[in-house]
Amino acid sequence: MAGQTIKVPRFNVLEESNFEPLPEYNGHQAVLYESAEVKAGSFKEHGRFEDLREFDEFIYVVAGSSEVTVEGAEPFVMKAGDCCYLRKGWKVSVVHDDEFHDVAVLIHDVPPA
Repeated sequence: MAGQTIKVPRFNVLEESNFEPLPEYNGHQAVLYESAEVKAGSFKEHGRFEDLREFDEFIYVVAGSSEVTVEGAEPFVMKAGDCCYLRKGWKVSVVHDDEFHDVAVLIHDVPPA
């Protein structure tokens, strides 16, 4: 890589100009990096959602709060400063308040070579 200029993906999650609509989750997203295996970014969502996870997800809450229920586990509330790791295959229900904002990394399976 000697002599190459490397562009490091980065942005400030608090700057509104980085966000684009994310209608399927009643919110907005700012994508930092995306490939077939990984999506990293910042997400502002509100409302109730339930799904069977199709990916692993690391979540760090920037603002607001969310009630999280994972089937088979004790429900918990996440607020600013909290983080968690949700696994592919888990049935997850969330209720995000109107101020919910997180930074997340979604990790998809790498297809066989």
